[in-house]
Amino acid sequence: MTRARLLLAPPVLLTAALALATGPAVERGGDDFERGLRFDRRPWALAQQVNGSVRLAAAPDRAGRALLAAAGPKRGSTVAKADLVARVALMPPGTRLEIAFDFRAPATTPLDSLQLVDVECATCGEGGNPGIRLYLRRGRLRVDRSKIGIRHAWTRDDAPTLRPDRWHRITWQLLLAPDDRGATRVLLDGREVLAARGATLDALPRLGADRIQIGITANSNSVPASAWFDNIAAAIRR
Repeated sequence: MTRARLLLAPPVLLTAALALATGPAVERGGDDFERGLRFDRRPWALAQQVNGSVRLAAAPDRAGRALLAAAGPKRGSTVAKADLVARVALMPPGTRLEIAFDFRAPATTPLDSLQLVDVECATCGEGGNPGIRLYLRRGRLRVDRSKIGIRHAWTRDDAPTLRPDRWHRITWQLLLAPDDRGATRVLLDGREVLAARGATLDALPRLGADRIQIGITANSNSVPASAWFDNIAAAIRR
């Protein structure tokens, strides 16, 4: 894995590039899971459950309910999945996207080889839904770009790690582009833990992303994994 490219723009300029303006042009959505889990209206189109499950349950150490995702161990080349899928209108190059959510994993779950958010294109005519993914590696948040043809992940090896049995607030900001005009920024509990510039879309005839998955979108471990998700919020400015 390579370290994130942090030198292409000063931090202030990168933050400005990812900033979402306020106003009617910004599309917002989300779920606090207090009204049940429904798939007949926005934000969720379906639940992806492959050797896994998602359900609502009383949230630990806070009032109300949260989404509990439970994914089994990897079986051969098949990874377990337990997540929710939101379908959105095509987000073309130049779109600014921000996804924020509360996350908590028990001490029995490895904070490693767990994918948490996928931003991908399901209608681009390519198998495997090309896109990028926010995931955990050794307790740190990273961005995987292998599904858009870039082998090395964006990572920062000195970033703070997540702790088990504790609620964290994770924010992922993206500027979508198939080249170095793209950018990403990840915050953990309000603190920047990763920032980089580079491609965030695959260079395909149909350019963009139209699907957001959140939960345990893949568990590549040989043991089961579970995690809580709450207060999901997304903002899109095309």
